[in-house]
Amino acid sequence: MRSLPRSTLVASMRNEGAFLLQWVAWYRMLGFENILIIHNDCTDHSPQLLRLLERAGVLVQKRNKPDPKEPPQPQNYLAATAHRLVREADWVLVTDADEYLVVHTGDGSVAALAEAIGDKAFGMAINWRIFGSSGEATWHDTIIHRRFLRAAPPSARQNSGFKTFFKRPTDFRKLRAHGPAGWVSSAPWGKGDRVFILADGAPYPAYVPQASPQNGSGEARWSNQLAQINHYAVQTIEQQDFKKGRLCAAVRSDRYTNNFYQRFDRNEEENTSALAYAEEFDAAHAALLAIPGVLRLHHLCCADYVAEMCEKRGDDPKADPRWQDHMEQAHALPRHQASAPEH
Repeated sequence: MRSLPRSTLVASMRNEGAFLLQWVAWYRMLGFENILIIHNDCTDHSPQLLRLLERAGVLVQKRNKPDPKEPPQPQNYLAATAHRLVREADWVLVTDADEYLVVHTGDGSVAALAEAIGDKAFGMAINWRIFGSSGEATWHDTIIHRRFLRAAPPSARQNSGFKTFFKRPTDFRKLRAHGPAGWVSSAPWGKGDRVFILADGAPYPAYVPQASPQNGSGEARWSNQLAQINHYAVQTIEQQDFKKGRLCAAVRSDRYTNNFYQRFDRNEEENTSALAYAEEFDAAHAALLAIPGVLRLHHLCCADYVAEMCEKRGDDPKADPRWQDHMEQAHALPRHQASAPEH
């Protein structure tokens, strides 16, 4: 699949090691030239895995030390805004570890999506497609986009959230989770190509970067025509229980409540859009697993994740067969080279 020159994918992460490889493989497959991950306060093996992937030339990672009195995610995005991979980029997308871009135009690459936007707009606000639990009870190490195939119907309000794929990040003041904020170019916003479109190709004039930040498209205007963000926000029942009570990294609010899961565990329709990339994804994923040391650290991250879930509910992780299996597989694999210092 084609690469898009000078394109950068950005993410803010903490303790996402168990999900990291498939997410990185997905976006490398789509053709992002650069992947920048800002991470903070990790207690799993993801920093070691990130540094190993960085040494292999797969991505760039940066450890951030956010002010504990403030939400960490916006601080991580400020660090990303100043990074050379963003400042030198022609195209940028910010996503979370549970969000997967699916392109419905051209060859399905991010290059094809950039071509579809062309000189008509400054970027595209790509709406979510919310995926539910599919009735799955417990977590195990598997490919997320193949396990969860039940989603909200297109008309569901929950799909209105978006992530913005946009040009020339230095024309904006900063990155945000859903789109850039603060128009700093001398050319007026709203004129010529200085407008965002939705995935139906139509202008979305309500999105004004210098105004109040937007996280979703209102007025029943959301579309997955040219692209969608598959948002696996809930996954298994076990993972839902684990996240309850955790403060949201974006605003420090108690987001993961029973009401949240009632609204977002949507399973009315089958959606197999991500499966169209099966052959390309398998190749990209296998390439990462072939890097010496990567599989061992992946298993350690999975064991860390099981341990976190067990400890929250008062169980002994060492009694969990999943923890035992991942630790056994990790210990059977050779150690990677000593990690480089974090930066």
